[in-house]
Amino acid sequence: MSYHSIEVSKEQLRTMVASMFLSTWIVNYPRQELNEEFEDVRNLVLAEYYKDSMQEEVEYQPHADVYELNQETENTWMERYVQEYDEHSFWDQLIEKLSQKEMIDAFGEEIMNRPLKEEEVEKQLEIEAKVEEKLEKNGLWALTWED
Repeated sequence: MSYHSIEVSKEQLRTMVASMFLSTWIVNYPRQELNEEFEDVRNLVLAEYYKDSMQEEVEYQPHADVYELNQETENTWMERYVQEYDEHSFWDQLIEKLSQKEMIDAFGEEIMNRPLKEEEVEKQLEIEAKVEEKLEKNGLWALTWED
């Protein structure tokens, strides 16, 4: 195994720690078990951050031999980055899923299993624009549920 060294400023190290927190959160969020590769790298970066006099943001857990962000730092980064991402991606995914449903209604289920033809792409863009406009105007109230 070869090793690499990089020199970073204290602020760059903090950004690296935030990046590691966010990436491991995204990778591990949908899983029952943690991704060990990401956890190992996260622990390595947090250990360096801890050594750099950042004990107010990182805590060492000797029983597990791991470093963890304290709750206040995690909450701050969740509010700053994850909540904003969730809000934007929710609307993008909702528009995409509702548009897919309309495309299936218009062209049949097989449309999802092949590349779209030019006229189908144009129709999809038209549907997406219509769905987005309706959601912007009415929010979730634009959706109805029929049995």
